[in-house]
Amino acid sequence: MGSAPQKTWTDLLNTGAFIGLCAGSAYLLYKLWTTPSPKSSDPGVCPISGRSGNAAQCPLAKMGCFQSKEEAPKATQPAPEKKETVSTTPSAPAKMSSGNTASAAPPAAAVDQVKPEGKKQYSWEKKKLDPKDFMFSKLKGQVCIKEPGSINGQQFIIEDCEDCDIYLCDQTATVQIDCCKSCRIFVGPTDSSIFIRNCEGCKCIFACQQYRARECKDCDTLLFSSTAPVIEMSSAMRFGCFRFFYFSLAKQFAAASLSLFDNKWSEIYDFTPNAAACNWSFLPLTTTSADLLKPLATLGSFVTPEEAAMHKDDEVVPYTCGLRKQDFAGQERAFLLFPQGQEAKASEVLRSESLPSPLALIQTKRMQINAAKAKQLLKHCAESAVLAAAGKGFCVGAEVAGPDALAKCKAALQAAGAGNAAYCSGTADAAAYEVNVYFEQWRDFAGAAVTK
Repeated sequence: MGSAPQKTWTDLLNTGAFIGLCAGSAYLLYKLWTTPSPKSSDPGVCPISGRSGNAAQCPLAKMGCFQSKEEAPKATQPAPEKKETVSTTPSAPAKMSSGNTASAAPPAAAVDQVKPEGKKQYSWEKKKLDPKDFMFSKLKGQVCIKEPGSINGQQFIIEDCEDCDIYLCDQTATVQIDCCKSCRIFVGPTDSSIFIRNCEGCKCIFACQQYRARECKDCDTLLFSSTAPVIEMSSAMRFGCFRFFYFSLAKQFAAASLSLFDNKWSEIYDFTPNAAACNWSFLPLTTTSADLLKPLATLGSFVTPEEAAMHKDDEVVPYTCGLRKQDFAGQERAFLLFPQGQEAKASEVLRSESLPSPLALIQTKRMQINAAKAKQLLKHCAESAVLAAAGKGFCVGAEVAGPDALAKCKAALQAAGAGNAAYCSGTADAAAYEVNVYFEQWRDFAGAAVTK
């Protein structure tokens, strides 16, 4: 057997050096985990070896130890500068300590550089609405006016008021009126519903998509409603066509998506009819807005006396007589049809100035007509251009009654420059047929459709 090889002094030295290196590394790791790090405020202490002096002079730094490199003390680092908000509007000069003045407004170029672009606004950053700004509650003998732009399509509540003059002259979402007595109330165009409940002796002018009254008594209302008004458990309710005016009223109707020609104010539906006496009736045709409410111009509001004198209260919504057929029985009828794009002409022709008394505008309606319906409706019309225009979209139809209605309506169309664009019945028989088709056969939901 061969003997084990003899270890030389070189092998022993190498082995010893290896063991020493391992022991040194273990000691360093032990110091790293068990010794607290020195305070960063002492820049002359190495975080590993604990030596005093510049950390860059530590021998471990020369070995590339990542923690032995010099670091700037945290306490000596300057705090981040706060960004200054620059306004794009000039501000007053700010006084310096020396008494000189320096303009606080930066140059235009500087403003452009720091101006944030497209900053997103989150819901919690938006200004929260105060419910008290959209409510009149427990008032007595006061004048309360909400001017245009003060409601902006929000819900509004009126409750427990007595002998007050209340005007909501702005677009609203819904309006609830509860437990009011002897009040005079105006509500501008409402996107949805007006609910009036437990009110007595009130005089109102409303514009809405839906009108609902419950447990009310002795109330007069000039109404615009694009659906049939509904009353329930109410009595002595009197209705007439909407009449009111201020400059932004027409724009508010458009914002509320209410067509000026879809007013079913007279098509009252009573959920709780009284066999002994009808719970509702019509106001006289001569009733105006001033008969129910105090004019805005007399209350120191946004409407001036000069503005009120220049305009009539039936300029925005066409004043219709409604379904009181007996008042115009036996009188000549005329049917007018304005094709799409002629609504402005329709408003001009259907005003009281264009159709003076004794002519009466009975009812109007805006509806979409296709080519087949146009052919059915205007079968007595021989003009192909009129038929083609009528079948291309939304039209406005109107029924007019009175002596010589046909001739006077044609003259009104010519005077307004709508003679070639709009249609008027040629004969009394044609008018009777067209009124029946447009307003009766093509009638949408209209409550009980009672004709009084």
